Amino acid sequence: MQKILTSCFLSLSLSVSISVHAQVPDTLYVALGDEPTAGFDPIMGWGKYGNPLFQSTLLKRNQQLEFVGDLAKDWTLSHDRKTWSVELRNDVKFSNGQLLTAKDVAFTFNQAKQALSSHDLTDLESITVLDPTHIEFHLTKPNITFLDHFSAIGIVPEKEYVTDTKEHTNSYGRHPVGSGPYILQSWQQGQFARLEKNPFYYGKQPQFEHLVLVFASEETRYGLLKTKQVQLAAIPQQFAKVLPVDYRLWQVASVDNRGVVWPMNQPSKTEKGNRVSSSLAIREAVDMVIDKQLIVDTVMDGFARPAYSVADNMPWGLPAADRKQPLDNSSAIAAAQSLLDKAGWKVNADSGLREKEGVPAVMTLYYKAGDSVREQLALTVAQMVKPLGISMSVKGSDWDTIAGKMLENPVLMGFGSHSANEVRYLYHSDYAAVDFYNSGQYRNSVVDNDIDKALQATSWQASLPFWLAAEKQIVKDQPWTWLVNLQHLYAASTCLDLGQPITEPHGHGWPITENIEQWRWTCQ
Repeated sequence: MQKILTSCFLSLSLSVSISVHAQVPDTLYVALGDEPTAGFDPIMGWGKYGNPLFQSTLLKRNQQLEFVGDLAKDWTLSHDRKTWSVELRNDVKFSNGQLLTAKDVAFTFNQAKQALSSHDLTDLESITVLDPTHIEFHLTKPNITFLDHFSAIGIVPEKEYVTDTKEHTNSYGRHPVGSGPYILQSWQQGQFARLEKNPFYYGKQPQFEHLVLVFASEETRYGLLKTKQVQLAAIPQQFAKVLPVDYRLWQVASVDNRGVVWPMNQPSKTEKGNRVSSSLAIREAVDMVIDKQLIVDTVMDGFARPAYSVADNMPWGLPAADRKQPLDNSSAIAAAQSLLDKAGWKVNADSGLREKEGVPAVMTLYYKAGDSVREQLALTVAQMVKPLGISMSVKGSDWDTIAGKMLENPVLMGFGSHSANEVRYLYHSDYAAVDFYNSGQYRNSVVDNDIDKALQATSWQASLPFWLAAEKQIVKDQPWTWLVNLQHLYAASTCLDLGQPITEPHGHGWPITENIEQWRWTCQ
């Protein structure tokens, strides 16, 4: 079906293949990944892990991942650390020509707090609009990471915001109005979206008048490259070394990671869980035998690095000195087998599987179907744990299905953010079984306390020791087995210069547009 839909798009949109050596094209054709099926609504999470394109945020991050102003000219925190005061630019208009004011900012954040979305604004008590360019955010308690929301939530116009109707035809998500560099011209769901430049955009105008975003699978994207029907595509590592002529590979650093999240609960009448993965010995043994460097070298073809936490190489990530040092394969297997024996997980002579108190070491590892990287990682993990007497079947499913299974089964997941809040979401007990965050229902009061202290610290620098203390305890409990940190790979026309992409968060594809104003066509 995907190929049929994409072929339909091509027949309607392109009469011939795009020449990669033409003069600056009016329209740039790109294929960046999954379609945002919920629409282009920042309140519902659009743009959280990348550039919202149609909207603007109060702040954005520069090459060093430091905050710089976007809609905001100035932002200050009160002495009690419970009020953020923000001054807005006075020259920003939405794509419909209406002036963007503090009322629109207040409306957006209030809506995001009320909505069941990926934005957690529980610490936001109230918002005060002082005048069209001055606004205050009042918090229930100090939260040093609240500023991160200023770069994650695109601002929508109060007068134009329409929530989903029964037919889903007139919602804001399908017809976004914003102050970003582009306007959504049309959207053929399942096929493509056509964008045009926003004439009211206050920033540096992009070079390309129009963008066409093609929604296609990994294989179809590669086919579009081979037939020169797109000038830019996000690709998995399997295609990186076989690019068609007239394309070059862009390798973009990211904090995007992959790992296995383990159900931590013993199942009961009131709690879902897993009788195998809830055993610390099982989780530790698995971690011992997972050869991360081998995965990087073979499965990922070198386009990754070993992962040890949700935030490797970030200031709040697990310090290198606290990472478990890998053993050679035979030593790792021997140590893991000894650990399991001591923990009472004995090998059944008939089945060859470990079991304890009649429970066999059998699990199903879920992953997102259609994602070749996740599939290959899941299969590799299952193969690596076999010598331990642990049987792990692998199953690809859609996210809706996985959501119904993840409290009872391990899942191959990915995260990675520019915000330390991700540590909170994945490991604090407040987020156990909340959305896809702490899906393993990990709970440790020591970790909760360290994270709470980090949030309430007097400054960002003062919060770091508490984040690091939490990470050091987390690695002892092993709620995740981290595998790899990805490089984001893009195939681009040799005529297309993507400028200087920033280190990207989770979500291969859309984040590359963060610096779209820098993109240049170099062929004449």
